[in-house]
Amino acid sequence: MKSHNRPIGIFDLTSECPLRCKHCYFYTNVSQIPSDFNDEEFLKRLRQTRDKYGIRSAFWIGGEPLLKPDLLQRAMALFPRNAVATSGALPIPNDLDAGLLVSIEGPKEVHDMLRGEGAFDTAMQHIKSLSEKSFALATTFTSISVDYIDALPDLVNSTRALGVLIGFHVGRPDDPLRIDNHRRNRAVDQLLQIHQDYPNVLLHSRAAIELFRPRYSREVSKKCIYRDVAIAFDVHFKVKEPCTFAENASCDACGCPIVIAHASWRNQDDKSKGLLRALFPKRKDYLITASV
Repeated sequence: MKSHNRPIGIFDLTSECPLRCKHCYFYTNVSQIPSDFNDEEFLKRLRQTRDKYGIRSAFWIGGEPLLKPDLLQRAMALFPRNAVATSGALPIPNDLDAGLLVSIEGPKEVHDMLRGEGAFDTAMQHIKSLSEKSFALATTFTSISVDYIDALPDLVNSTRALGVLIGFHVGRPDDPLRIDNHRRNRAVDQLLQIHQDYPNVLLHSRAAIELFRPRYSREVSKKCIYRDVAIAFDVHFKVKEPCTFAENASCDACGCPIVIAHASWRNQDDKSKGLLRALFPKRKDYLITASV
């Protein structure tokens, strides 16, 4: 019997990653990061977790999921809908049969400042193997990158991406990469202008973009997807509270793109509903029952 019903699960597939990005929530306290299970133990616990919470859509993050491509494929086969987030630091399969987000933080100099020298060129090289519009870019604005919003149309065009999923860094109040309210409001104004001038660049709707403004943070928090729809787990399947950002979550200034899209959906924004469904496409070959 299911003790809860959370249709969306966010999973750390591995605690390993080749990068150490300045704005990454994952490696702020490495002493608290558990070591990986072996593949069979991971899959066993994954099945148990899926059945306990009634999870139907899985989002694969945590470290770098493409470090374990075989485990990733076996894990995704247990769910009808999947999405994968990658830094682009490793070769990206063109046949994941999942929603795919590739993190690009801005132009080369900005991306490398946050993710390390050479990270931009590596990601661009790996993106070349992907089919046109088979993936989306994911950009998290920080105090370093927020001044480069105008570069987004060129990034989407040059990579042949479907568009870009935007978010704001959710660091704690003393985090130097967190954006103050004035700059965040100015950024939202710029994003709305891009949405008008380049309709195929930003994946969020205009209504969702508005919810990134600081004055709506309390409303967004009350409608947070992690309250009753989504649940996040570390590599040992320990539940992360209050969300995948765990102790680094800053709900007073939430900038999570999925939380924002879901809050907009709850405001009767059908475009945000469509975005969430597009991020988690249904597997073509899903035939596995809950008893597997």
